[in-house]
Amino acid sequence: MINMTEKDKKKCCGCTACANICPHKAITMKKDYEGFLYPVVDKQKCTNCNLCEKICPIINKKSEKHQIDSYAIRVKNSEVLKTSTSGGFFTPIANYVLNKEGAVIGVGYGKDWRIEDILVTNENRNDLEQLRGSKYVQSYLGDMFQKIQKLLKANKTVLFSGTPCQVHGLKSYLRKEYSNLITVDLVCHGVPSPELWRKYIQYQEKKNKSKVKSINFRNKTYGYHSGTIKIVFENCKEYYGSARVDYMLKSFFSEICSRPSCYDCQFKDIYHISDFTIFDCWSASKLVKNLEDDDKGYTNVLVNTAKGKKILDDLKSQYEIYPTDMKEAIKLDGSMVEKSAIPHNKRKEFMYDLSHEAIEKVIQKYIPVEKSDLIIEKSKKFFYKTGGLNWIKKLKKLKEE
Repeated sequence: MINMTEKDKKKCCGCTACANICPHKAITMKKDYEGFLYPVVDKQKCTNCNLCEKICPIINKKSEKHQIDSYAIRVKNSEVLKTSTSGGFFTPIANYVLNKEGAVIGVGYGKDWRIEDILVTNENRNDLEQLRGSKYVQSYLGDMFQKIQKLLKANKTVLFSGTPCQVHGLKSYLRKEYSNLITVDLVCHGVPSPELWRKYIQYQEKKNKSKVKSINFRNKTYGYHSGTIKIVFENCKEYYGSARVDYMLKSFFSEICSRPSCYDCQFKDIYHISDFTIFDCWSASKLVKNLEDDDKGYTNVLVNTAKGKKILDDLKSQYEIYPTDMKEAIKLDGSMVEKSAIPHNKRKEFMYDLSHEAIEKVIQKYIPVEKSDLIIEKSKKFFYKTGGLNWIKKLKKLKEE
């Protein structure tokens, strides 16, 4: 029986496999004051079958060495590329699955902009747009693993996209390999607090005196290399903010708000059990000879299985595909493939205060936005319109070389 204490929180990634597998529904996922979900066992219902422990991906981590093919990739569809976080790798595979009358599961938005996993079929195909792009919050999975298993047993092709721990959790829950399951995991720094996200949305709506209409965590406002969060409000106001000034992005990149298990992630390994592993490709021009970086974005893709190779071959006409050296790609762009994030030394205090105080007060106390940050942020728009931002980027690139 899983017995979660305060000390054990760093050993739980919140994948929901235990809650989904329990035959007596004795386990529920309940949130703590940080907003993260943890399993709670109803001892009256529990029969001590220990199935929850047997399928826990952290207790029973799967790992095996295999051949990995490495590529810098981007989609040829310019509209998909524009609205994607990096190179738009996910969308063609999702359409490939839907064209087979299958189902796609990825992270989208629920009520009050809660970050949650959404199941997309041809009946709600328009929702596929929601799954495009990064969401820097841990997603709510609910009973999604059970739904996926039913689809797989009905011989439906299923694409599941998530963090490495979620992919491990799903495969542990299924307890067998399915040829009709395709998995894509993304290399992440960590998953930020859903409570922080809830307060951030409330703050933005109050400040802009309107409900949120749409969100893009990594909008290519000033190009791929200078992404900003973009929020459009029902009153037609638009907000843009980089990690320099935006409360959500600043919290995330300062490593002050991630789940405790993320700081000692058990799934930091070159060898992933997914079919595809993806991460940002900031160094396309260094990884691919004679490739000019036009600041529209590429994705580093590691192909881990024969299934993945076949799918990529089937879809090669929809991508620009450039073979890369895996070790170099990881060295330049993928340190988080093998390394966990180092927590901010005030993380505990930050999360406690956040549960009691307004988000703007907590941010200014621990990771303040300075006046100089605001000046630099405002100047970006001017430099972008006059072409000066490209000049600054080129100068920075020359210095790096």
